[in-house]
Amino acid sequence: MKLARFFWLGSALALLSACASYHPLPLSTKLATPDSLAAALAAANAGNQRSTADINLQAPLPGAALAQIAVLLNPNLRATRAKLGIADAQVFAAGLLPDPQLSLSADLPSTAGYYNAYGMGLQWSLASLFTRSTRLGIAKAQAKAVHYDIAWQEWLVANQVRILARRLYFLEQQEAVARSATEISERLYRASQENLRRGDATLPEHALRQVAYVDSRDRELALQRQVAKVRQELNAQLGLPPDLVLRLAPPSALPQLPSTADLVRAAWQHRLDLAALRAGYQAQEGQLRRAILGQYPGFSIGVSHAADTSNVQTWGPSLSFDLPLWNRNRGAIREAEASRAELHAAYRARLFQTRADIASLVQDLHRLAPEIALLQAQLPPLGAAEAQLRQAVADHNATLVEYETVRSQVLDKRLQLLALQGAAAEDQAALELAVGIPWNDWSKHP
Repeated sequence: MKLARFFWLGSALALLSACASYHPLPLSTKLATPDSLAAALAAANAGNQRSTADINLQAPLPGAALAQIAVLLNPNLRATRAKLGIADAQVFAAGLLPDPQLSLSADLPSTAGYYNAYGMGLQWSLASLFTRSTRLGIAKAQAKAVHYDIAWQEWLVANQVRILARRLYFLEQQEAVARSATEISERLYRASQENLRRGDATLPEHALRQVAYVDSRDRELALQRQVAKVRQELNAQLGLPPDLVLRLAPPSALPQLPSTADLVRAAWQHRLDLAALRAGYQAQEGQLRRAILGQYPGFSIGVSHAADTSNVQTWGPSLSFDLPLWNRNRGAIREAEASRAELHAAYRARLFQTRADIASLVQDLHRLAPEIALLQAQLPPLGAAEAQLRQAVADHNATLVEYETVRSQVLDKRLQLLALQGAAAEDQAALELAVGIPWNDWSKHP
């Protein structure tokens, strides 16, 4: 009896020593506010995250570098990546064997001359053992879906940053053109004020200069607001303070566009969200298989030892199983079949939407190309005509109204060209996002 007591005591201590312990993880309302991009990257790299040593922070940042920074610093992606631990834990849990069940009972007689009766039983469920491989396959497929989904979220954020960077770059170019026009208009307006004071200019001429200056200044301020708004959106995606100003490199030109059909085939093959949906569908197939297995009886085997009040001791095996008479797990099977049908339809819908997005972006790029080419060809002669007309006004061979009309139209065309180039650059980045692979890798994935 003493040996048995030591055995049970040792077993209990071993089980307690293997148990996990609780450690609190308090929340904090403090946010890191780095004063520069270098400080933010240094703080992120200190946490043993992805390296950004190949990014030159002294030069204007290209889109690829901004995408890399966004994947590293974006706070939403940091929170999303925490799901990886949950998925891996679910795979670990699915692979664990079921624990046996120990039952103890006792009968304590109150009449003298009888012994204390007791009973002990040990049972183990075979049903969980039979479905272990299915559960493990489901958990692995779900973990794969989570990995693909997180990678897709990183791809989305990275390319959203590239789109915002291109938008910001061309808005800054438009702001620079508007600022230059405002400086010229202001200089002419101030000179007109002086000429009007000396009597060398008429009131209509002065009013025309004033209107031109106000229009230019209003356009410049409107562009400044747009630049500030897009810069804040970009910094938010990068996980940086809203007032931090980054120097941006000019967007790289898109190579010759492949056909829409080739782009769609590449997207169906390489897009990570589609891979995540396929992995999720595979997991649901496993869920359906497990539900079907659940219609069969679940067995449990065990062994028991007992002694009655007469001290008659017995040993014996035990077997228990469910009788599939009414339930037969039909509700779970029907639910799993409906979920599979839903995932099947969702995957087809995503394929359709992918094809539609790519076709729309390709058509838009084809429509923008001739407009950009026309303005690029016409702006140099228009600029020369403006310069000649400005000299003609100085020589009193043309009216001020004629010059201001041409100057305003040339300014509008310059801003229109930058806006079209910005739209094309954004479409190029959006098309790369929709296809799912970078353009510099296109030759590797025909």
